[in-house]
Amino acid sequence: MGEEKVRFPHGVCLCLGYDGTDFHGWQAQPGLRTVQGMIEEAIDEMGLEHSPVKGCSRTDAGVHALGQLASFSCTHDVPPEGWVHGLNARLPEDIVIHDAQPCFRRYNPRFHAAHKRYRYLVRVGRHRDPLLRRRAWQLGPKDGRKDVPPGGDFVEDYLDVEAIRSAAKHFLGTHDFRAFRQSGDQREILERTMFAIRVLPGWNGRRDLLAIEVIGNSFLKNMVRIMAGTLVEVGQGRIAPEHIPGMLHGDADRANAGQTAPPHALTLVEIELARFDGPADAFDRPTVGEPPRRSAV
Repeated sequence: MGEEKVRFPHGVCLCLGYDGTDFHGWQAQPGLRTVQGMIEEAIDEMGLEHSPVKGCSRTDAGVHALGQLASFSCTHDVPPEGWVHGLNARLPEDIVIHDAQPCFRRYNPRFHAAHKRYRYLVRVGRHRDPLLRRRAWQLGPKDGRKDVPPGGDFVEDYLDVEAIRSAAKHFLGTHDFRAFRQSGDQREILERTMFAIRVLPGWNGRRDLLAIEVIGNSFLKNMVRIMAGTLVEVGQGRIAPEHIPGMLHGDADRANAGQTAPPHALTLVEIELARFDGPADAFDRPTVGEPPRRSAV
């Protein structure tokens, strides 16, 4: 620990965004293109020694981010604008650094997130939209509810939005989300708290788009995608809204919830950090070194 302090005394917290299409997720993996790996390569190209870059949210392959947070420590005290310009000059076009701030040397935003906000985007229509193929889950007439009207182009023509809203309300509060995690997720603590869920037809002024926004304290692997897939099945009439509470108990399993929605339509929108109230020496620097409260851009 003492050796690390000598080697990497200066902490940095980054706010960044990326198009997740061509990445194998956040976490570095040998021989694969990942967000963490590209950032670490860019720091190396700046000629600086550093600790591993720690992401607040370990997004899966194909998932995008507008306001991801990441931290690391390094040998030199580089000013914020130096990090922003230096990294952006070396990173590929599908990653951007929005901001950089000094932080505690061992600060890890993953353990200090008050909440995270995700957005899942669904598009409906008789024909696919090529411009949204990397951004939205596209549903055609055969994917909608049974009574899709000929020529229908509104979200409400394909999905029962009120049923989705009714189902979404059941997710609010603290529940056991074991049925909403990937089968390989071995975490033992399965309770999560959802602060808000918004069902937004006509998102961004487009009548063919539905956004599902979820704000929670933390999420299990694939949890938002399974929630979105389940809500779409509610809108299709395949799952009744009143069945959701039965999926949120300790005796439920993955088979009780709906499908896992595709990753490319999911975006990490923002992360809000909680203030650390412990002793200042816990992070080797005083609390004035905290990064910004929110990652939104």
